[in-house]
Amino acid sequence: MISREEAGALILKHAKLLSSEDIDVDGAVNRVLAAEVRSPIDHPIFDQSAMDGYCFSHSSMSRTSVLKLRGEIQAGGDSDIKIEPGECARIFTGAKLPASCDTVIMQEQTAVDGDQITLTNPELKAGANVRVAGEQLQKGKVALAKGSILNSAAIGFLASLGIDTVRVARYPKVHIVCTGNEFAENKDDLGKGKIFESNGHMLVSCLSKLGIKAEYEICTDHLKALTDLIALRESQCDLLLITGGVSVGDYDFTVPALEANGFETIFHKISQKPGKPLLFTTKGRCTAFGLPGNPRAVLICFFEYVRAYIMQAMGSDNPILSQLWLPLAVSFNKKDDKRTHFLAAAVQDGKATLLNVQGSHMLSSMTAAEGLVVLPPEARVYEAGDMVEFHLIQ
Repeated sequence: MISREEAGALILKHAKLLSSEDIDVDGAVNRVLAAEVRSPIDHPIFDQSAMDGYCFSHSSMSRTSVLKLRGEIQAGGDSDIKIEPGECARIFTGAKLPASCDTVIMQEQTAVDGDQITLTNPELKAGANVRVAGEQLQKGKVALAKGSILNSAAIGFLASLGIDTVRVARYPKVHIVCTGNEFAENKDDLGKGKIFESNGHMLVSCLSKLGIKAEYEICTDHLKALTDLIALRESQCDLLLITGGVSVGDYDFTVPALEANGFETIFHKISQKPGKPLLFTTKGRCTAFGLPGNPRAVLICFFEYVRAYIMQAMGSDNPILSQLWLPLAVSFNKKDDKRTHFLAAAVQDGKATLLNVQGSHMLSSMTAAEGLVVLPPEARVYEAGDMVEFHLIQ
């Protein structure tokens, strides 16, 4: 059994980097850049006004505070106006400055009388209210680094540079197998010791949130059936997620079924609660996780480990969950001195509030969870206000 820190490090170490593909920038949100992007232009591409006002040569202010209005320049309009010393032009935000101008005064700092514009801010500096060409980014410089996750702002930024395609890591091909004899085929089976399957639905939705399409299937608790199914699916996917059958019960066959197919076990069992029996294996280009069967444990293991593996395989420069330190809202007595605890929590008034139902088989508390409070193995009483590690899952 290893610590959660050791498990996390091994998962990142053994992640298999995925190939890349070129896609349209409009469809690239949440994708991971597989190559840095350099700007093909200066940004902004020309000197432009940062606000509505009047543009002129700052040297004119040394001779007069009254300028003659020569014309108007709108955003996207013609700026080929010759502005002589002692003259100005009406200009709007985003408009290109005429070559003879270097300063913009905001309209609120002027008095207008016909074509006479009086400047009422004698402290105005040369270059004021001007966005200089290349101020945000110079041509040839790195706009976005390799490994960046493209959010909506990044898509807009790339579009503003005239970039219409980007090279990103392809999504992994993922297949899910849920093991068990207890799953009902219909509602009539519920009175016969059967339950509805939920792990498959949950994992499909978790992957969908990352942009990955996946399907799941159910396999009975039978060694040959699972062994044969793994043999079929391993060549079809990059990542195989198997729920259930990873403990030491009479009907737990995930470990021997993977071993029979030649998968190498990197680790089995983590000193944590829930999710202790987590299994991590690899074979060629395929990686397989053996996840617990209890739904809450499945979800926590996905957030903490499977997601990290996927993001690392896609080349993300930040594959793990975002982490904060927050004060605990109420006291909590952690009696277990051997395992790290993951507790469902929400953020209320800037504090981590533990949710009531924390059993490994209970999903109800996770529906309201914004993150996980992570408590180290030591047994201790946590008082309200004590700072705790908080992993964001929303």
